[in-house]
Amino acid sequence: MYGGGLSVYLRTVLRTSTAPRAAIVLMPWLVAYSGNIRRWITDGYWESVTAQSSFLLGFIAPACAACAAWEGTRVKRSGMLGSAPSRSPLAIAVSVLWPVMLLGFLSIILGVAVSAPQASGLPRWPSFVMVIVEMAVAVAHTAAGYVAGLILPRLLAAPTALVVSFVWMAYPAAMGSPSWLRQLNGHNFIECCSLDQVPDVRGFGAAAIVAVGVTFTCVVWISLRGVPRLLGPVVLGLALVAGCVLAAPMGYRSAQPRDLAELDCRTGPSGICLWPEQQGAAQRIEKWGLEARRNLVTAGVRPAQKVKVMSAAPSQGEVASVMAFSAIPQDMPSCGRTGQWPGSQATGPVMAWLALTAGTPSQDIEGSYIEAEVRLAQKVRRLPLAGQQRWFHRNAVTLTRCDKQPDLSPEHFDAGAAL
Repeated sequence: MYGGGLSVYLRTVLRTSTAPRAAIVLMPWLVAYSGNIRRWITDGYWESVTAQSSFLLGFIAPACAACAAWEGTRVKRSGMLGSAPSRSPLAIAVSVLWPVMLLGFLSIILGVAVSAPQASGLPRWPSFVMVIVEMAVAVAHTAAGYVAGLILPRLLAAPTALVVSFVWMAYPAAMGSPSWLRQLNGHNFIECCSLDQVPDVRGFGAAAIVAVGVTFTCVVWISLRGVPRLLGPVVLGLALVAGCVLAAPMGYRSAQPRDLAELDCRTGPSGICLWPEQQGAAQRIEKWGLEARRNLVTAGVRPAQKVKVMSAAPSQGEVASVMAFSAIPQDMPSCGRTGQWPGSQATGPVMAWLALTAGTPSQDIEGSYIEAEVRLAQKVRRLPLAGQQRWFHRNAVTLTRCDKQPDLSPEHFDAGAAL
């Protein structure tokens, strides 16, 4: 008997709720759109997979808000809240909103699942926390949409909830100032994570506090009448203040440096340090790194003693390029912060020469540099070794100084040519 009643109830929900209808549109859209975010994922790293998947929350939350607003208008039209209902207003709200919240939860999980093949191993706690915070955001938008449905005219409720929700999810990231405002909506995890980063827990806290504050305010508005309703705005104000305090020091960033204790620098003579996600490719990374280091040392270039590769399963070109670029300082000179400096024109040719010298495959070089820069680097590579060394040292110094002019002409460094 109980099972039959439950079956009837579920069939009724599926027939009357907006959530199943919205799922028919939303979920295929999420699957299709997820292809656009895959290129931003750091392969093999769960934190990056989860963070980039959170971009889809910008579509999920507005869908939940619009569906909930429609449910709110239906409840208002039914007159259940104006009579003497057998259930409390909050119980009525939960009974019509759980399919919408389920839609949000399943959509969030779907967004992660679609990109999960790009990860390796098992997810760690930051990924689970990220998903939980996203679900809290979906609940907040659902609750706010429902209240909008109870307050606004029928024809305005769902469109207004959809637009306001979408603007709140999208607009803060487009604002130049204050940059930290984007931390409050739970949509800024996409700024994370490369292999040497983890999500900043302050971002979790800021988004979660605001989401809980919005949800609590809506629950108070639904459940109470008269003066006690003022408790909701008070709590929301406190939640916003707390969220702002947490978010303000973060700026636009949502990541923090990863614990270096996880970095293994005892790999071998290549000097390449490995994160746990790279251990499966350790042998070939070490082999390629050692080859690149020897090539550079033979050419008179000294790479850094310790080098990090930022892909879980890097190609030979990536390993060689990272080893090559470690040979020069990465800091821009002070004059470069306000415009071009004399050495800026040497950046491409010097980097291309380093990559070629380290052993980066030519197809990788051609896809990463301007054709003229590659041709110039190849000309330099045809010089005698002593000439290549003079060319490199003469031009490398201009990359970090404001008072040196580069000399990129290979002919000036041929045998017998003076510096």
